[in-house]
Amino acid sequence: MRHADAAPATRDADDFERPLTDAGRISAARAAKLLAVGAPIERVLYSPARRTSETAAIVSDFLQFEKSALQAVPKLYQSTAHLIGAVLAKWQGSARVILVVGHNPGVSDLGGELSPSHAGTILQAAAYWRLPLDDAQWHALTTP
Repeated sequence: MRHADAAPATRDADDFERPLTDAGRISAARAAKLLAVGAPIERVLYSPARRTSETAAIVSDFLQFEKSALQAVPKLYQSTAHLIGAVLAKWQGSARVILVVGHNPGVSDLGGELSPSHAGTILQAAAYWRLPLDDAQWHALTTP
């Protein structure tokens, strides 16, 4: 999942601290309603940037996750698709259904690598893909 809409970057503001906009909060809540349908998410890994933290909090509050299911992972801030796989390998625990809340281009690139139908597609704010992986795909993703 890509984080929801955030305040624009400014020259005198730190990118890491950009908050969600009001519209971003609404779209994160809409996404949470859609995420509630289907296989239940067991773990949420998210970038500790403010906009991703806020997005993950909105989703997890809606889905009533235990705080222990949430993990801020600094390496997810502006990560590549390959690094997201390494984060999943380290932080998955016993979870089989994991939501990663991150940033473009890494999140979009990962979707393109895992599903040819998503190749070249850029996720919009608060958008996500459900990407069921077989054992071979999971192993390829999470093996350095």
